[in-house]
This record gives sequence, structure tokens and C-alpha cells, in this order.
Amino acid sequence: MDTLDPKTLPKTINARVPNQINGILDKAHSQLQTGSEQPLPSETPERLSQGLLDNLWIKMSEMYGHRWTSNFGVSADPGHSWATVLKGLTGQQIANGLNTLVEKGEEFDWPPPANVFRSMCLQVKGLPSEAQAWDEARSGKYSHPAVRIAAEATSTFDLHGGSNNDKALRQRFERNYAIVMRRAQTGQNLEGRISKGIGHDSMRPREQVQLEYSRQEADRIVDVLEIPKDPKACRAQLLATLGIRRDKHA
Repeated sequence: MDTLDPKTLPKTINARVPNQINGILDKAHSQLQTGSEQPLPSETPERLSQGLLDNLWIKMSEMYGHRWTSNFGVSADPGHSWATVLKGLTGQQIANGLNTLVEKGEEFDWPPPANVFRSMCLQVKGLPSEAQAWDEARSGKYSHPAVRIAAEATSTFDLHGGSNNDKALRQRFERNYAIVMRRAQTGQNLEGRISKGIGHDSMRPREQVQLEYSRQEADRIVDVLEIPKDPKACRAQLLATLGIRRDKHA
């Protein structure tokens, strides 16, 4: 078998790199070493705007005095955890949170944690809790339009006829209610189409879906014919149509 004789191989020639190229390589090398220490723009956490943060600090200092400044500082630090926790909130929502603190002054003698204050900012008066909304949706008695809208988006037929332990049904309602709650919290119109979640009808028996659509079609026909849905009113209309006086046929 033939072998290579090292003596016959060409000698290695050292590459000559111009000085300016060496400078570029050194600079690139130093950037690679320090680049990992600088966070990418996408990694920088979103924060509450400095203007809103400053106003919040002033109000909290006025309300709590030393109890606030001793724990969170005299001035608003843009890197403070409160700026991160309250990200995405509007000035109106911050004002809602401050008003809630005033209303619950006896409960919050000391400043609340940032996450608790965020919940206060997102509260909407009259909007029931998720558990209460579920009970109202099941019974068909709504204390707030948001519950009705979420129930209709879920299917009032399923809610009234389904089981209280139906996890899939409850998840559908909670998803829809969360969407409507978000609209209320941000001052949007509560009405509006709510896109169906993946597997909306596939999670339900075909017979149940068909029965619901049949009932919806029946309700539509009743509305077109202006037939009363109340049993007593419907009976009265039928008697009147037939010319039968109720006092004679009680």
C-alpha cells in the first residue's frame, strides 16, 4: 500500500494577514465575548410607562407616607418590580386601583403588594367573580351583561341542560367570560363575536349539537311568527284566536 512521504509534501506557508484585518478580527472577538452580557431587545421586560409610575408613586406617598417610601423608595425607579407587575395598565385603570384603595382604607392600612394592586386596577364594579358568573350562567339569571354575553357565546342550552360537573363546558364558559371581562376592564364594547376555541363542537356529542341547532331554529321560527314564549301568554293568545273566552273555560 502506498504511503505519503512527509518529505515530498509541500511545506506549510504561514498566512500573512494585513494589520487592518487583524484589528477587525480582534474587535469581532471582543464583541462576541461581551455580546452575551447584553440582553436582546426582545428579552427586555415590558414595564409601566415612567409617567404613570411617577404619578402612582406620588399618590401612594400621599396616601401612605413613610409606610410607602420606607418600603419602596421616595422616587419611582423604572427598574422597580412594580413597573413590571403593572405593565400594560392604562391611566384609568391605575385610577380605579387607587379609588379602590380609598374605598377599602380599613382593609389596606399598609400598601398592598403589587399583584394585589393590579387586581384592584382591573376590577369592574358590578362584575361578578368567575364562580358566581358560572352559577348565574347555569341558572339563567344574570347580574351583569357580561355574564349573559359569555353564556350566549358558550350556549345557554348546554349551560341550562348540562351537568354542573361538566369540566369541558365550564372551561368553555370561563374562556368566554375571561374575554368579556377583559373587554370590560379595558373599556371596550362588551358585545361582539367571540371566536370559538379549538374543538368547540368536537368536544360535544353530535346529538347534543344537533339538538341545540334544532332548538335555535325553533326559537327563530317562534320569533318570526311572534308567538309568545311564556306558556300563559301563549295559551291566552290561542284562546283569543279561537274566540274562546277564558272566563267560560277556566
